Amino acid sequence: MDSRQPRRVAIVTGAAGTVGRAVTERLVAEGFAVAGIDIRECTADLPLVVDVTDRGQMKAAAEQVAQEVGPVSVLVTAHGRHAAAPFGELSPVEWQLLLKTHLGGTVNACAAVVPSMVAAGAGTVVTTSSWLALAGVAGEAYFAAATGTILAFTKSFSLEVAPKGVSVNCIAIGPLEGRGMPAKLREHQPRPEELPIQRYVHPSEVADTVAFLVRDGAFFVGQVLSAAGGAVV
Repeated sequence: MDSRQPRRVAIVTGAAGTVGRAVTERLVAEGFAVAGIDIRECTADLPLVVDVTDRGQMKAAAEQVAQEVGPVSVLVTAHGRHAAAPFGELSPVEWQLLLKTHLGGTVNACAAVVPSMVAAGAGTVVTTSSWLALAGVAGEAYFAAATGTILAFTKSFSLEVAPKGVSVNCIAIGPLEGRGMPAKLREHQPRPEELPIQRYVHPSEVADTVAFLVRDGAFFVGQVLSAAGGAVV
């Protein structure tokens, strides 16, 4: 990278999580200045403690990134929350929090960042969902439904902004390797030997997929890339 050229700027939500951390590291390796957003402390060029479910907080964070680091050309929404229960046994509060985090947080991040991309005529957005949004698993109906909303949002939103130079696509992640995986989600995953690749997907491989979309994916519009090791075909 030419040191005389300003670094491109990316925002990664959920940057303290297993996937968000891997994506942040990969984008830094690709030469990006990365603003990491999470409700916990994270490691990034500009770490910000922000609740993505709060539209005002997310908008203020995007403005701060633009002022302190530069115009944002990449947004990756890697935040998430897991809750599992047989149907009818998840509390209404927890169900609303799942929706608020997955759909609400994704919409808030896009609303805060994408208008500036549209104004610039270029940008890349990568949303994340779960392989459970594509495959039925008993006990995961709530999580599957909440993450599934991101697929629907990505498809329609991408059609609005693609003519304006902004690429929006989604990665459906897992079954995933990593100590940060929620115990219940890990319990509902198939065993590694049951997958066609006979192992779980590594977070770095999700980050590789993000890097591909950022670097070479401008012709993808509203697609769902299944980083699932063959769990969904």
